[in-house]
Amino acid sequence: MIPDMVTLSLAMIVKNEAANLPRCLASLRGLVDEMVVVDTGSTDDTVAIAESYGARLGHFTWCDDFAAARNECLGLCTGDWVVVLDADEAIDTLDHARIRQAIARAPFLAFNLTIRNYYLDGGAATFDHTAMRNSSSFSEGASFSHCSDVSALRLCRRYPDLRFEGRIHEMLTPYFEAKRVPVGRLEAVIHHYGKVDLAREEAKKAYYLRLTEEEATAHPGDTQRLFNFMSQAQVAGEWDKALAAAEAYMQLVQVTPVAVLLTAAMAHQQGGRHDAALDQLQAILKKHPNHTLALNQVPISLAFLGRIDESLAALEKAIALEPGFTTSYLTLAEILGQLGRFDEARDALRRGIAFNPEEERLRQILVTLDIQHGREAMAVSDAWEAIRAIPSGGRGHWHALVAAYFLNDGKAAHARSVLNLGLLAFPGHERLQHLSDKASEA
Repeated sequence: MIPDMVTLSLAMIVKNEAANLPRCLASLRGLVDEMVVVDTGSTDDTVAIAESYGARLGHFTWCDDFAAARNECLGLCTGDWVVVLDADEAIDTLDHARIRQAIARAPFLAFNLTIRNYYLDGGAATFDHTAMRNSSSFSEGASFSHCSDVSALRLCRRYPDLRFEGRIHEMLTPYFEAKRVPVGRLEAVIHHYGKVDLAREEAKKAYYLRLTEEEATAHPGDTQRLFNFMSQAQVAGEWDKALAAAEAYMQLVQVTPVAVLLTAAMAHQQGGRHDAALDQLQAILKKHPNHTLALNQVPISLAFLGRIDESLAALEKAIALEPGFTTSYLTLAEILGQLGRFDEARDALRRGIAFNPEEERLRQILVTLDIQHGREAMAVSDAWEAIRAIPSGGRGHWHALVAAYFLNDGKAAHARSVLNLGLLAFPGHERLQHLSDKASEA
């Protein structure tokens, strides 16, 4: 730590974060001078873990208000500065000195930091930020192949009246805007792992949608709350609500953000209104010709409107501009498959795998496509290649397919080898165990 008189507090609220908290707090050793953790009702070991790291504990009775909980936490902090994190986040040691230097020299009184969201595959996106290959030198997040970056105010001076605003997707930005305090940009990264926990992401959809809808209803005309509601409706697949929020937002502003136009376009697509969707997408591409998500949505509407050649050409353009974004290959394969062009669909998936060899979804759809077209030997070959690339992928289906093929071909020893690999990755898998019993008898 750089010697200085400036102190830094961690401000964090938690609930049932025993799985994530140790990684987070360990990453902050040597960076913060105190850890302030406010628990909102944990029933696991969260509190004990926080105490084991020397955190100052607070307790807050949950009332569907994230800002209220965070403000309670801010009230317990004593540092000159605060850094705000969630338990599923971390800061790499490579950024510790950069943060300490920034608060010691204080060119600004608040900083936006990069929030790096990690993903399990290359087809994900946050708002209109698509997944990119993870090629950073950080130890944090190194095991994940894809990520995307957004920006948020997470580091600032601890003013006595510092407050978050918003029951959900709470922010410090309004506080600094009201005081007309400029916010700087610091090239430091908060590594966010929440989006790789798919079960947890799924579980909070309905709750977050309810809170954002209540907030938007209670504050008509508030564009930030409308945006939050729109985003959560999109995540939850409530497309009518997403479209209504997007259109209400557009009525309130002179310049519509890309994320709002994109949501409106996707909502029109879900409703079968592809001409309207194309209007929104073309509005994006007029200003941002290489926008990855817009380029990938255009071919969907073109295909539905029967403009197949244009659709395929648009997808090829999208792939050429961003070859690592797997959604392009999946959409191309789907359209070609619907046209009965099996070999071309298969080639599209193989091209995607070439750029993303550890992309489980691409490999699974390739195997499924083989089976659907009666190419059993090809499916087995592709499944075996997938096992070698991703030993724990396929949820056991790849191993079962290959093993069954070997058994039918009288190659019990080969089948046993594959099944041993499968049961190692998926112990107790019923189909694999059944095949293993058959292989032992052969």
